[in-house]
Amino acid sequence: MGRLDNYEQVDARLKRVHGLSDSIRIHTEVLDHSENWDRVVMKAALYDGELLISTGIAMDWKDKDRNANRTNWVEVAETSAVGRAIANSRFQDPNAARPSREEMEVAESRSQEEPAPKPADASHPLIQLIEQHKLTDKVVTNFFGARKWIAEGQIWTDAPKDKLDQVYERAKGNPEGFVKAIAA
Repeated sequence: MGRLDNYEQVDARLKRVHGLSDSIRIHTEVLDHSENWDRVVMKAALYDGELLISTGIAMDWKDKDRNANRTNWVEVAETSAVGRAIANSRFQDPNAARPSREEMEVAESRSQEEPAPKPADASHPLIQLIEQHKLTDKVVTNFFGARKWIAEGQIWTDAPKDKLDQVYERAKGNPEGFVKAIAA
């Protein structure tokens, strides 16, 4: 028995839901995608008649592993979103684990990935300031992205050195104000 055997597949969830109600319908939509569609975020909404019961969101990207994601990452994201919507509903099997087997396969493949390398100049004072104030890469990346200082799919440390220098010059005069601005 493998580690993933304890997790229910989305198709089993769907069969159970349709077996319990004749008026179930599922609406899916793309919430976000990269410019070239290599990454997609899907939303699934589960309805009983006209009543919205629950939603689920999932993200997937091309070539994240050697399975269906090589060619059908949009469909895989949609299936995962449907599984999340069912897990968020009254139709979730109370004896089943909340994540679907497909979700756990994604988590397992991500855990085997190598961590992203730190930028070549990890000693940049802005990096040190951000680490000192315990800001997450996600928060700082959102801050840089909102100002178009980095392209979609980049992280804040991908910004040009002169931009990092410029931001640091402003931040060092008022580090607390800088932290508040980023965290807002």
